[in-house]
Parts: sequence; structure tokens; C-alpha cells
Amino acid sequence: MSSSVQFSFIIGWIAMLAGGLAFWQMSRGLSPKQKHHGVAAMTIVFVAFANYFAMALGQGDIAYNGRDVFFARYTDWVITTPILLVSLAMMATDALSRLRTLVCALIAADVYMIITGLVGNLSTAPYNYYWWVISMVAFFVVLGLIWKPLAAEAVNGPNPGAFKTLATMLTVLWICYPIVWLIGSSGFNVISTAVESWLYLVLDVTAKVGFGFVALGAARKQA
Repeated sequence: MSSSVQFSFIIGWIAMLAGGLAFWQMSRGLSPKQKHHGVAAMTIVFVAFANYFAMALGQGDIAYNGRDVFFARYTDWVITTPILLVSLAMMATDALSRLRTLVCALIAADVYMIITGLVGNLSTAPYNYYWWVISMVAFFVVLGLIWKPLAAEAVNGPNPGAFKTLATMLTVLWICYPIVWLIGSSGFNVISTAVESWLYLVLDVTAKVGFGFVALGAARKQA
């Protein structure tokens, strides 16, 4: 692991920890019925903190097929991205239990997307590209569920403006992840591991810390 890659991981765990502390402070101002937004935001960044901390210590990767595979990214994503989707659903409705089938479908497609992405990362060409395509199919299912049934629910929800902002954030940022995967060490390998790590860092911090600030800001206005 190069010093630049390790430094990106250090910045990552510091940013996630700082975000978690900020969210804890923000959550203190939430009404009891909005506290679940704070729990979701803090859980997301503290899970990410642990995985970035592990990678910074050299405990989050394995040598496989002649390269480093940072499996801690996937243990982060497979936990945090479902919570992000639940957080988005909570912004769409106050009655989350009524959407349990939709939320379960979102989580199932999301977890499938992450796991097949990991399988692709552990595969050599051309099989890695096959798995990337399979993962992308699941990704489009996630986007379809967000922008059709969930968005329809949000129209009459507690904060349709915040939902649209957060859904747009996730869509734009999550589209970037498979692109980085494809041009990075998992795919065509046209960018260095250092550049790949910094790109993932920017995406992770924005998708987790940035998302949390927007979600908690909207929840505080509802308090």
C-alpha cells in the first residue's frame, strides 16, 4: 500500500468520525419522533469510520490475483448503503412499515449489487466485466424503485423537497461508483490505485457525511 493510499484512508476515518460527532450534536436538537434520522446518519458514518480505520491500519485488504483487494470497502457498503436507502425511505414517509415490501426490495437489490461487485473485484478478465454488468442490472433496479414507487410515495410525504434532493444526491454519486470500479484496479486499470482511493474517498464522504447533513437538516425543520 502506497503512502498516498494510506493517507486517503486516514483522511477517510477522520472525516467519518468528525461527521458522526457532528450528527450526534445535531441529533440532540431533534424531536423524539425524528430521532430515527439521527440514528441512521450516525450508524452510517460510524460503520464507515471503522472500515476506513481498518484500511488505514492495513487490516482491510487482501492480496489476491496479484493485487490488493480492499474488501473493507465492501463490508462498509453492504452495511451502509441499505441504511442510506432506509433513511431515504424515512424521508418519503412517516409510516415506514407501510412500505416494508418496497424497502425490502430496495435492500435486496442493493445488497445483490454490492456482493456481485465484490465477486467481480475478485475475478480476472473477462469474468470481472460479466459480474460488473450483473451488478449494474441490480443497480438500475435500485434506481427504478427509488424514482418510481418511492418517489410517488414521497409526493405526499413529510418533506418531498428533501426527498428529491437526497434521491438526486444518491443517484449522481452512486452512478460514479461503478465508473471508478470500471476504470480502476477492478476493471481496466487505467488509473492508479492512489487516484482510485481518493476518488472513492470523495464519493464516500459526500454520500455519507453530505447525505447525513442534508437529512438531519431537513429533519430538524420538521421537529
